[in-house]
Amino acid sequence: MQARTLGRNTAGNSNAIIELLVVFCLLCRLGFPGNLAQPFGGDRIHFLIDYASSFLQLILIMLCSANTVLDIKLLDLKKKYLPIYVMLLIMYGISWMVTENPAKQTSIIIRFTITALFGIWLADNYEPERILELLYMAYIGIVIANLLTMFVFRSAGYHIDENYGYTFRGIFSQKNGLGATFAYGLMFQVTLLRMKMKKGQRMSKFFWLTMGFQLFFLLNANATTAIFCCVVPIAYQIIHDRLGRDTRIQWGVVYTVVSVGFLFISMTILPLFAPLLEALGKDATLTGRIPMWEGIIDFLTENHTMTGYGMLQFWETPSALKALQKYYARDSWYRTMANGAHCNLLEIWLDLGLVGLGAYFFTTVFCFRNVKQLTKDEYTLASAIILPIMISGLTDRFYTNSNARTMLFFTLLALACNGVDRRKKRAVKNRRAYIQRPSPEEPPPGGGAAAGAIHQGGAQP
Repeated sequence: MQARTLGRNTAGNSNAIIELLVVFCLLCRLGFPGNLAQPFGGDRIHFLIDYASSFLQLILIMLCSANTVLDIKLLDLKKKYLPIYVMLLIMYGISWMVTENPAKQTSIIIRFTITALFGIWLADNYEPERILELLYMAYIGIVIANLLTMFVFRSAGYHIDENYGYTFRGIFSQKNGLGATFAYGLMFQVTLLRMKMKKGQRMSKFFWLTMGFQLFFLLNANATTAIFCCVVPIAYQIIHDRLGRDTRIQWGVVYTVVSVGFLFISMTILPLFAPLLEALGKDATLTGRIPMWEGIIDFLTENHTMTGYGMLQFWETPSALKALQKYYARDSWYRTMANGAHCNLLEIWLDLGLVGLGAYFFTTVFCFRNVKQLTKDEYTLASAIILPIMISGLTDRFYTNSNARTMLFFTLLALACNGVDRRKKRAVKNRRAYIQRPSPEEPPPGGGAAAGAIHQGGAQP
């Protein structure tokens, strides 16, 4: 399926231009220009490119949803994506109801909406293999940008860490961001490679070179979670293919159970093994996360439990931060923290309350309810997206108002909705076939004459 533009299906140069713009938007969502902007104007350049790419996303969504100039519209609403739109409306309604800064909340919601719609648009206009190809082209730009910060603009690519070491972070603010980005990139590239190999296609030397650079940057980041985010989806694809049968997993249910179950086990069972883990030299607090989560949960059970503090607004609300810090001891480091809960489930709870959190998980489960109706490529891409999101979300926040993981999450939901849509279309087709079938008492066309001829023939001696 190719993207559509004004009045005709895009082809040739027009299609190439649109896809080039899509790659630029993906490049910016992945973190470009980041620290690479420092030698050229710093935050001003980064701000300009970031907002220009968001505006470009909006233009692409509008133009490619129209057949004529008069048909141009911001929202190409389709019934199969209704669960996603309802979830967004619930989140926005809660946010506007509780926020202490309506202007900033509106700005966040606008950026978040554009990112979400662009993710849906990708799934609606491109086949899974083509989405992976576009992501691969965007990652080529990310690799080049990080090589520039490593060898040319070294002051932008390196920084002194908390242990006074000279650490490479590339175009990102931290080396964990470097690891997470290339974990996704390497995993997507391996997924694309497997799709191509199944069709008997060979990859260029440049493809392998790009894969090598991505592996180098991933290992250089030395981020354990990022490595898991890369290895687990690849391992699942290999195991799934070797089973010899197309077994599908209800990823919405798995995602919900793992997210809730991990937090529950971390808060209840893991502390029981703390003496044993500490005797083995292991950190039983998940690098200080468990004590932090205990305070956050105690806080949330007594403050804004159902509604939260507004989308991406909790850590920007001084009164909320001050109230949270009272749940920790006076000499605790947690009284000065202001950088996140390091758990995606808790982040959503802080921002949107249990109502928003329930809408989030319910929509994910609901969209995946007909996973068997997805094509093989759709299921492969959906699995490749949700597994690293699930793993990274256990100990960190994956979403902002405009990053790549937020966009990919909505691409994931849109892919999952294709299964629901096909199930409905198949049910309608079967119902029509049932209604239009001939009645048992009704002879087939020409049946009466044929039967008479046979009867007459049988009466002759």
